[in-house]
Amino acid sequence: MKIDEKKVKSILFVTLNNLGDIILTTPVFLELCRNFPGAVIDVMTGSAGEEIFVSHRAVRRVDKHRRRLSVLQRIPVVRALRKKRYDLVIDLKNSLLPNLIGARYHRSLMSLILEPVKRKIRRHKKEEHLARLADLGIEASVPSDFYIPEAEENKKYICEVMGSRGKAVILNPGSKSHLKRWPAEKFAELGDRLSSELGCGIFLIGNEADKEVVERVKRGMKSPFVDLCCRTSVSCLYSVMKRSVLVVTGDSAPLHVASAVGVPAVAIFASTDEVRYGPLSAGSEVVVPAVECRPCNLANCALGRENGCITDIGTEEVYSVAKEILEFIAPPTSVGY
Repeated sequence: MKIDEKKVKSILFVTLNNLGDIILTTPVFLELCRNFPGAVIDVMTGSAGEEIFVSHRAVRRVDKHRRRLSVLQRIPVVRALRKKRYDLVIDLKNSLLPNLIGARYHRSLMSLILEPVKRKIRRHKKEEHLARLADLGIEASVPSDFYIPEAEENKKYICEVMGSRGKAVILNPGSKSHLKRWPAEKFAELGDRLSSELGCGIFLIGNEADKEVVERVKRGMKSPFVDLCCRTSVSCLYSVMKRSVLVVTGDSAPLHVASAVGVPAVAIFASTDEVRYGPLSAGSEVVVPAVECRPCNLANCALGRENGCITDIGTEEVYSVAKEILEFIAPPTSVGY
């Protein structure tokens, strides 16, 4: 079914729950804005995504997903959405919602049924999400950008906390899964070497759930560092990365913020697939353990190891990759804030 742009005045965009996954859907959001400039967009997202979408001029409303609703609890939700009479629904959760609320344009039921087959194609999640638009004949630009708003009020704060500490390198030791966390002790060793041998300024980041692992990195480091754990919103982290030359991280949301900024990353992967979730910034590198059973995408290591194969990756290996990237990067010029 070909979409008549003139008939699309209201759009429902259903994105995902976790911050990293939400960031990877923002290219789809931008393509909707580009293809339907006269439409208003309502967004359904996880709580972590509210900050990203709420201030965009095309967005009329942001609703947060309510998890674990029973079938009976979903009925009033569907009824309320039917009353809005959306012209177009893009649902990246791949549910029956678009079919139930009676939108003029939405993904076909057959396309939804074939989704498990399409997911077997090994490609980056960004491209997988953009393929939802292709299913509806919506053209995506090449390349498609990410979207994270940069708040004006962040700029003074960023200048104060970052100062003039040479080449700013961000270390992100946290992740939701323990199998995605490179050991804190190795992050501390890496930070010390980047500081003492290459003259880098070290910045530690993380959210509330990462506080314990960040504390372990801090206790292990001998060189100076700046602790930004729990001190940056998504937009603030975006601003921090704009003034940085390198991000060292596992598979977590800050990696995708780095891709949105365009700053190179050393991405440490183990259980998850770097082809699907890896860095997209030019100059980035992925470091993986030398085991044949990865990527396994398991919640626990099949070999019985407490922290999985990511612990096999040595500090020297990550340092060498980081050093090689930094040798080709000029120190950042001061940002004209």
